[in-house]
Amino acid sequence: MITETDPVPVQPAGRPIIFYAPHQDDETLWMGTVIAHHALVGREVHVVSVTDGSTSTIRAALNGETDNGWWPAHDHYPDREQIPYLSQAAFAAARDAELVDACALLGVTEVHMDWSVPLADGSALTRPANISVPLAEELILHFAEQYPDAGHYTTWWGDTDPNHSAIGQALHNLAVTSDAARRIVDRRWLVRSGQTPAGSELYALPADKAATINGMVRSAVQAYRAWAPRAGRYAIGYHSVPANFLDIEDGKTDRIVKQP
Repeated sequence: MITETDPVPVQPAGRPIIFYAPHQDDETLWMGTVIAHHALVGREVHVVSVTDGSTSTIRAALNGETDNGWWPAHDHYPDREQIPYLSQAAFAAARDAELVDACALLGVTEVHMDWSVPLADGSALTRPANISVPLAEELILHFAEQYPDAGHYTTWWGDTDPNHSAIGQALHNLAVTSDAARRIVDRRWLVRSGQTPAGSELYALPADKAATINGMVRSAVQAYRAWAPRAGRYAIGYHSVPANFLDIEDGKTDRIVKQP
């Protein structure tokens, strides 16, 4: 049997690129082609899971408490479908499983979920259900200290989702600050589908890698549609935003903002 050589380098040699994903699936939905491109050219790609994703309304749907338009029967029946009751912690863990699989398919070097950021008051910030702009700034600075030559990418600061906008605004603040010790020089923002802010543009894929990149992103999508309740897989991504995942399967290209 002939086995194809994986185009993603086993040992990336390029400088680190850090993607801050507000929720598990944002890295694939709005950043996937950019992540895959960096992975293919040999850069060390990190994905930071900013929040635990536990507040999603899909938890109630899987627990049989509300209906869901994507699910063919609309309602879930947990006993019949062998879905255990999903606490916020269990739901977050299920989302993490989707994230880890998707990131592997995108060629990500390391996924950061259990991070801890020391704060000035002596406490530590760990991954919350929601994040504020000041705490998001501390998170970015924490990783900038660990990877001083890294590039930093996240969602656009004008996004309508408060966690998307918080991490985006934090990176924006650190891009324009006059405090040289806090300034992030290499930074970009990825835009949610349907939004076209001034200064944004479609992310250009290199012609010789476009087919591979698109294939990697389409593969990552499958992590968010896997349905196997007895194995703890609940297609949370597809329950949440099926139209956006279908856009990716149709070849959607990410939109990027390069300047604050």
